[in-house]
This record gives sequence, structure tokens and C-alpha cells, in this order.
Amino acid sequence: MIDLLVRNIQTEKSSSTIDIAVKGGAIIDRGKGLNYRSTALIEGDGNLLHPCFVESHLHLDIALMNDPQTPGRPEPYLSHYGLGVSLEKRRRTFTQEDIENRAVTAIKSASRHGITAIRAQCHVDREIGLKHLESLVHVREICSELMTLQIVAFPQQVLTNHPDNYTLFQEALRNGVDVMGAAPNLDRDQHGKTDFRAHIDMGLVLAVAADVDLDVHVDLAIPPSITLDELETVYLARRVIEYNYENRVAAGHVSALGCASPDIAQKAIEIIHDARLHVVCQPDLYRLGREDEQNVRRGLTRVKELLNRGVNVTYASNNVRDALRPTGNFDLLEEGLILAYGAHMDTVEELNTIMKMSTYNSARMLGLQNYGLEIGCDADFVIFDCQTPSAAIVGQVEKLYVVRKGKIVAENRRFSTGVELSK
Repeated sequence: MIDLLVRNIQTEKSSSTIDIAVKGGAIIDRGKGLNYRSTALIEGDGNLLHPCFVESHLHLDIALMNDPQTPGRPEPYLSHYGLGVSLEKRRRTFTQEDIENRAVTAIKSASRHGITAIRAQCHVDREIGLKHLESLVHVREICSELMTLQIVAFPQQVLTNHPDNYTLFQEALRNGVDVMGAAPNLDRDQHGKTDFRAHIDMGLVLAVAADVDLDVHVDLAIPPSITLDELETVYLARRVIEYNYENRVAAGHVSALGCASPDIAQKAIEIIHDARLHVVCQPDLYRLGREDEQNVRRGLTRVKELLNRGVNVTYASNNVRDALRPTGNFDLLEEGLILAYGAHMDTVEELNTIMKMSTYNSARMLGLQNYGLEIGCDADFVIFDCQTPSAAIVGQVEKLYVVRKGKIVAENRRFSTGVELSK
């Protein structure tokens, strides 16, 4: 007797339909015509079975802070940094109960959309202390059946502006944080200037000392042009190599790479590749380039060039219905379609790559063990209402079943009726 038998499904690598057998939360067999008695049975009907989505960059503690009945920006857009000011004002009203309720709602929605692992950015600073962290640690416990949750210590009020910050982040790393965060664009002195090198150095020192991964918001600006040494990602990559910390650092956004000339961009990508940085592109194309009056830019990094060089590139939801981004549904299939438009990825192969970016590539970035569809892998998978990855993205099809550690955690159906046409 096994726990679950899935019959007659397609995978991205199978040339014909197969069955998959699950026991003890893992895949124990796969092939045609499996003959097991099972507690639960799913008839796949020839549809696509794929490993679950992995959300590689989500500000979970501030998600869903907007009015759920009237989604959209509650006040006019002022500036990129004006959004941060708005966030600072509004987050002061958060209680731990509020943070936990919103985070649990977000995780349930993400689970319904086939996500089973999230790297969650979490505010840590001297104003709020560890309040957000304590909330997400509790959420991680109560939602463990649905989600693997990695918590990133995100320095909303920067790192280098006060000597107590180092001790605060050390405390956070001892009390539930999995990943050290950094955001040099926020680290502004009283004159509005940033020292991204000092910020990155401090984040890297904290990560290395605690033996955890580092996750950096980097190069969020889109200047008219930029040199190699002005790219924050390049400095980060060089320091990663010096610290022998390759494959343990994620660079989120990397928007300014698109502002570099082709020769400088190519040199930067080589350095990124050598440092084995994971790059998280953000397809929330609405935020940057608001001041452009001609050839309006969107701030998306050089996705295809990075992929072509062999860099591990993922994409993510980033912000969902909060002060920074008023849209989003915790749905990486939806974000993937937005990325397809923004990155000019429209061939079948490129669409298949987008699916891999939010699954295999993201799982690699998070260091997830036993991920995939081979025998011995965790039974975390989605059955889509289609036969191929490109059809899933283009058609925005339903996720018929979501399975987490061998248990069905979501079943979804899409019904419609129409007028019968006369012959």
C-alpha cells in the first residue's frame, strides 16, 4: 500500500505518459502501468506534472498590507524612494497578529498556485527590532505542512549607519534567520549618498561569520549609463570570489546592468558567472523609468544574456499588494507571462526556460535538497490543465492539483458556461 498513485501524466522530459508512485512523502517509483494499491489516486488524463514552484524573493512580512477590497495604489506615485517613505509610515501600525495573519493568507494563496517553498524577506532594524522576524518564525511553524520558508534578514533601515546594527543582525541570525540580507540602495547618509561597498562588505562579513547565504538587493537604479566599477553587482561578485563564497550569494534586481554598454555588460556577466551568483530578476516592470519621456525603460535586467552565459537566473514576485507594488497574486505562472513579455522570451524553448527559472533554478538558489521528479525526490509537484510548460504559461492554465510531500494540498477547477450557437 502506498500513499498516492498518479496515473497517466506527462512530464517535461517524458516522451509519453507515465505513472508516479508516492510513499512517505517521496517518489518511490515512476513508469508506465504501475500497479500499486494506494490510499489516494489522481487520474492525470495526460496532463503535465511538474515540480512545484519556488518563490525566490518575496517581501512576505509586508505583503497584503493594502485594502483587500480596493486593490491598487492608495496614493499617487511620487518616486522610487517615496515609496519607501510611505512604507516606513505604514509599517509602524503593524502588530505581530497583523503580520502573521497576512503572511498566513499569503502562504495559503501561494500554495493554491503551486508554490511549496519561499525565500521571505523580513524587516530587521533598530526601530522594530525582531518583531517581524518573530512573527515569520511563528508563521513558518504553523504553515510547515504547506511551505518551506527561508527567512532573510532585510535591512530596511540600512546597516552601516549605526554601530549597534551589527549586533542586532547577529542576534537575528541566532533567532530564526536563515539568510543574511543586504540593500545598499537604502544605505544613505545624511547627505543622501550611499556607500554600497561598505554596505556589501558588512552584509558579507555577517553572512560568512554565521555560515549562511547572502541575499542582496543590488543595482536597483537605472542611470543613463554606468561603468564596470560602478555596478554594485560587479563589486559584490568580486568580493564573493575573494571570500571563497561562490554559489552562496543571490543578487536581486540587477536593473542597472541593462544601462551598461554591451561591452561593459559582457564583462560584468563574466564576473557574475565566475562568482556563481544567483540572479533574481523582477518582472514588476511598473516601478522604474517613471521619469522617462521617450524610450521608457522598465528596469529589467539582461535575462537572456545571463542565461546564455550559464548564470543561474530566477524570477520572483518581490512585492505583492503592498506600499511598493499594488498588484500580484503569489502566482509565478502569472509572473512568468509578464517576464516573457518584458524579456522578449517567446519561443517554445524560451517559455520552457521560464518554467525552469521558477522551479529548478529557484530550488538550486535556495539549496533545496531532493527537488525534482526522480525516484527519491520529495513528492512536491503540480498537475497543470495542459500538456507542456509553454502551454501552461501562455494559457495561464489552472493548477488542477498541488501536492506537497505526497499530500494533496490544493485542488482547483475552472468552470465556464457560454451561449449555445445555432448551426
